[in-house]
Amino acid sequence: MGGQCTKGTLGVIGGMGVQATARFYTLLTDMQAVATEQEYIDMLIYSKPSIPNRTAFITGESDISPFDSLLDVTKKLEGAGVSCIVMPCVTAHFFYEELARSVKVPFINMMEATAQHVKKVGCTKVGLLATEGTLKGRLFHDAFNRCGVDVVLPAKKAQARMSEAIYNLKRGKMPLDALEIVSWDLYDTGAEAIVLGCTELGLLQRYDGYLYIEAMEVLAHAALRAVQTYL
Repeated sequence: MGGQCTKGTLGVIGGMGVQATARFYTLLTDMQAVATEQEYIDMLIYSKPSIPNRTAFITGESDISPFDSLLDVTKKLEGAGVSCIVMPCVTAHFFYEELARSVKVPFINMMEATAQHVKKVGCTKVGLLATEGTLKGRLFHDAFNRCGVDVVLPAKKAQARMSEAIYNLKRGKMPLDALEIVSWDLYDTGAEAIVLGCTELGLLQRYDGYLYIEAMEVLAHAALRAVQTYL
């Protein structure tokens, strides 16, 4: 498979979930101002919904690791000749370090990109909405702490509601008003912005008066910048 892609091709580890992958593609497309379709960046999207559940493994509810499946996709994208790899699934970044070491092409870290963006816009305290696996792995916490940004989390019941909303989105269902109450609660604790730290959450309705920072949108911008350096 080596060398099939043109220079400046983005490799995407997709399918976690399929709606999030579709949204990532749409975000990238909408970000590009082109005169003809030939000017859009090339992308190779490997959508593999069969990758085992990341949160279930991280929290100990399952002993089936998704790592081998993730590694298989990562290596196939590199072998196909992509110039850069992204993974529009936050929880899967629990395995980021090993995956990134397995390839020679750049592999963008969504947490680091988001933390840098939060620092750039001047926020020092953010509310974080994410899966239980992401929270247990402290994927965002560590990145934010390195940037001097404090993190606050929803209360237990609110977190359970967000987890339910995320899995409903993965099933193709659209939860109503899922962000409304939790957004108010996080701002009440002093959050200056709310980080949508799960790729499904970008599909939800947002509310006026709150600053939402979508990790996947930040990743899309970072991916576009990275690939365009090869063009």
